[in-house]
Amino acid sequence: MPAFQDVTLHSHTIGALPLVNHVLKRLRVAEFFARHLPPPDPRAQLAPLTALAVLTRNLVLARVPLYGLGEWARTSVPSLLGLAPEQVALLHDDRVGRALDRLFDADRHALLTDLVVHMIKEFQVSLEQLHNDSTTVTCTGPTTRRPARPSGGSRRSSLPSGTTRITVRTSNNCSGS
Repeated sequence: MPAFQDVTLHSHTIGALPLVNHVLKRLRVAEFFARHLPPPDPRAQLAPLTALAVLTRNLVLARVPLYGLGEWARTSVPSLLGLAPEQVALLHDDRVGRALDRLFDADRHALLTDLVVHMIKEFQVSLEQLHNDSTTVTCTGPTTRRPARPSGGSRRSSLPSGTTRITVRTSNNCSGS
């Protein structure tokens, strides 16, 4: 019989990661992150793109809070998270928080638009029934009139005197014609 004294068993979860990775690959999420995120700090030990990729997988599969992300990643196959084995130890809430700061600094509207347009094409999403229900336009600036009091509201406006804010909500039906 062979001796098993020098054998160490490592158990990792695979779960739905291959399926999630397939969808993320078709969505080209990493490509859009790379295109829209500011260049990474050369001192960073873990690229923000990598941290955001792990966070995205976590949000889809487990929704573990940031402080538990490293521990969650240690239970999974590192390569399925887009990590090298030595990078798993680098994943902690401060580092992921800095990656989220980079995402905040990005043009998130352009990122989301590019991602959604690609998703519509890639998955052939019909826009006949898609409904966007909120377009908000806010105008501020000096005025000579006091703003009208909202019905049921107080007499005091939260805006400084001489300022008007107008919010318009429209209903847009997005059809692909």
